[in-house]
Formats: sequence, C-alpha cells, structure tokens
Amino acid sequence: MNIVLQSSSVLLLGAVALAGCAERPTGPAPTAGLTGDFAIAAAPSPVCDVDGAIWEGDPDAAVLHDLAPGGSLRVGINYGNPNNASRNPATGQLSGVAVDLACTLARGTDRPLTVVGYAGGPPMLAGVTSGDLDLAFTLAAAGSNVVNVAISHLSVENTYLVPGASPFQSVADVDAPGVLISVAQGNSPDVYLSATLKNATLVRTATVPQALALLANGQVNAYAGGRSGEAMFIASSFPSGRMLPDNFLIANIAAGLPLGHDQGLGYLDEFIDWGKTSGLVQLAIGRSQLIGVSIPPPPPTEQRLAFLQHHVARLVTNGVLNHGQGNATGGQAPRCPGETRRRGDRVGDEPSGRFHQ
Repeated sequence: MNIVLQSSSVLLLGAVALAGCAERPTGPAPTAGLTGDFAIAAAPSPVCDVDGAIWEGDPDAAVLHDLAPGGSLRVGINYGNPNNASRNPATGQLSGVAVDLACTLARGTDRPLTVVGYAGGPPMLAGVTSGDLDLAFTLAAAGSNVVNVAISHLSVENTYLVPGASPFQSVADVDAPGVLISVAQGNSPDVYLSATLKNATLVRTATVPQALALLANGQVNAYAGGRSGEAMFIASSFPSGRMLPDNFLIANIAAGLPLGHDQGLGYLDEFIDWGKTSGLVQLAIGRSQLIGVSIPPPPPTEQRLAFLQHHVARLVTNGVLNHGQGNATGGQAPRCPGETRRRGDRVGDEPSGRFHQ
C-alpha cells in the first residue's frame, strides 16, 4: 500500500545567471517544470568558488548545440537533497556538490550558467523533458527512460531514520505490517522501496523536509533517505532520532539531459569522469561535509578510451589538431565535422548505476 500526501507548501524556484561563474544581471525567474500551487522566487548567486583542477572540454558546435542550445547552460539543481545541494534559508543561496560541478562545467565550457533551484525531483525532471532545462542534478531511476543519464558521480548510503525509542534495530525490521515509512516522492528510496517492500506502507510527500517532518511529528514510524540529510535533521530538529546501522540501498547520483542530446551526453560523461579522477568530486564532498557517500568506480576502460577519442575528435573539428595529429593522438580516425555519434556507440554505464537520486 502506498500513500501520497498532497501539500500546498511552496516550492521555491530561483534563477541566477553567471558567465563562467561570474555574476551577471538576472532576468525574470524561469518557470521550468512548475505546475499547480507553486510560487517562484529569485535567488542570489550560488556559492561558485570551488578551487582545484580546471576543466578544458574544448566543446565543438555539436556539443554546444546539445548542452547550451540557447547560449546559456540552464542547470536544474534539487536542493531538497543535501547530497546534491543545500539552500541557505536566510539568503536563498545554493551550494553543494551539484553547484560545484555545474560551475566547473560551465567555466570550462565557456558558457554562461543559469542555475534553477528545485525543492524536489519531479518538477525538475519535468523541466528537463519540457526543454526548459538543459541539464539536471540529479534524477531518479524512474526518469532514466525519458532523459539521457550520465555516468554516476556519487554513491549514497540510504537507511531509515527512526525515533530513539523505536524497536527497529535493522532495515529488515522496518518492513512489517502496519509500519508507515515517509519518503520524498520520486527519489531513489521511493523508487527502490516501491519495488521491494512487502509489508510496510510508504507515505510520500513532495519534498524531503516534509517527509522528515512527518517522522518528527510522530505521524510515521520511519523515514527513508540518505545518511547526510538524516544526520543534519538529527542535529537541527530531531535529537532523539537515530539512523539504523545498515543500508537498504546504495544509490548512485547522476546528472541528466533531454533525450536525443547524445553529443552533450558524451561530453558530460567525459566531464564527470574527469571530475572523479581529478579530485573535484572529492573536494566538493568535503566542502559539503557529507557522510555516507563515496565516489563510484570509473567506467570500463573501453568507455574511458572513447572519452579520449571523442575529445581528440573535437580538437580536430575545432582546428586545434590536424587530421594526422588527431589520428596519432586519438588512436582512431576522428569524426568529420558535423558527424554525429550513434546512440549505440556509447558503452554502458557502470554496473552500480541503476538507481539515481
């Protein structure tokens, strides 16, 4: 049995424009993916000051057409999940792993960055599928058949948060008749538990804070989510709460683009792989003080070789290398200008990449 709680609470959606992460004047706040009783509020510039290695992606026209067709890279960020980002309640400023990645990607791609903040995943997914967003951090597995999902940049431990006096000692104890579990609709715990729970009942809310509030108010027996968010909630609002020691899911976090944007997807895959190996993702994890997270292993060798070959091909297309240099450096004949990569040319995602939060 599943329960979905309807809420009239406000979803704040803010937009900021940055050129390579430098402030620019903002226009009207976009309305990407908003339906029903939602309000819009402009947000100040996100924290876009990550240091470390610099991405030099050398995008060609095909990549830019996919990644930033309107000239600005419009990135949706779900700040309802602290493993993606957080929103300062006083200033509205966004910061976190997703913001660090978006800023570094835009800076290296030499395109202005527009960040759109969402309190939950489903409206953000709607923004991608409608074309109001060019990229989103991050998407649940349910959205993977309607968007292109990149390789994962973060693995997140998901467990149950319960009251201190709860009899539950492990995740297996929670799946029992009469037990109510709150969860944010459409995120990885919801997708996974919807398919695996046998006896307990899921109570869905629009956002993570709403799901946590149900637990704090005694309306449910447990909350399902990532350890970082649970630890923050214990520290701020629920000191008697405790996380169970084991996990019901290790969920991979990944960015996504609209379907058909295969050149942009290949470029994004290269960037994420570079971010994991250059230390950018680890630096971003430390800045956000996340717990219960890890960096997924790199994709298969043949896929990483394909990243290099595609990068070299773009250098040839952009005139940085001639065809002879491209053949010698990339190990294969580069694509001709304007030639598109077939969908089947992309090697599969890493084995752990089924669920995306």
